[in-house]
Amino acid sequence: MKFGIEDFEEWLRERGYDLMMGEQNFKIYLDLGFSALLFYNSNLLFSFILDQIGVKTADERVPDRLRFEIAKRLKRIEATRDKIEIELI
Repeated sequence: MKFGIEDFEEWLRERGYDLMMGEQNFKIYLDLGFSALLFYNSNLLFSFILDQIGVKTADERVPDRLRFEIAKRLKRIEATRDKIEIELI
């Protein structure tokens, strides 16, 4: 699976995060990029990834158990500022 930062931005906007954060803070958050958000263990990024692979959560907080189960199936993850590629087994 491959995603661009524009996919993540659209997903966040659909959920109103641009309004909650304010446009300036929203842009700062996105400017961090995928690699930094992955390193910071961003709940929003993990929720986006889970949503893209078809796993629905009750809210944007991803339970540790669910993270662990996904991690067990992770074959490869490659992240740059603007792109993220995930391969599951």
